[in-house]
Amino acid sequence: MDKQTFSDGVRRMERRLYRVAMSYTANAPDAADAVQEALLRAWNRRETLRREEFFDTWLMRIVINECKTLLRRRRYVSPMAHPPEVGCVQPPGADAALHEALFSLPPKYRVPLTLTCLDGYTMREAARMLGLPEGTVKARLHRARTQLREMLAKDCRETFSPG
Repeated sequence: MDKQTFSDGVRRMERRLYRVAMSYTANAPDAADAVQEALLRAWNRRETLRREEFFDTWLMRIVINECKTLLRRRRYVSPMAHPPEVGCVQPPGADAALHEALFSLPPKYRVPLTLTCLDGYTMREAARMLGLPEGTVKARLHRARTQLREMLAKDCRETFSPG
């Protein structure tokens, strides 16, 4: 794969890569670090991509693995070594309640939901990227939607209850 093809593919996917990284890390600096590390790793190992039509899936899988590595490393660092996290920054124009509910989901539910609903991947593509059976992704999507619905309904009841 030449430099131009790689660059074009990265530019096309940049927002999706960052969105998935945010789904895993829940904060902007870690998401940016994970994406940058993944891009460096992908560039250095671009010869391992057998078929260019799978570039998106291949690169997304590298980002997901990098996020998992970053989170694993974070667990082994003493809590005093890092300053307090600033949390996930809400994108402009986002519904605050939905954004808060989405990021309160565990990553195992949040990431498949992000891949399929926000990034437009099919369930099969998301399963391939996550290294999971399609049925598992389908079940996690169902649970994620159910939990979101419950959280948002509760928030709505609390907001509009007479009192």
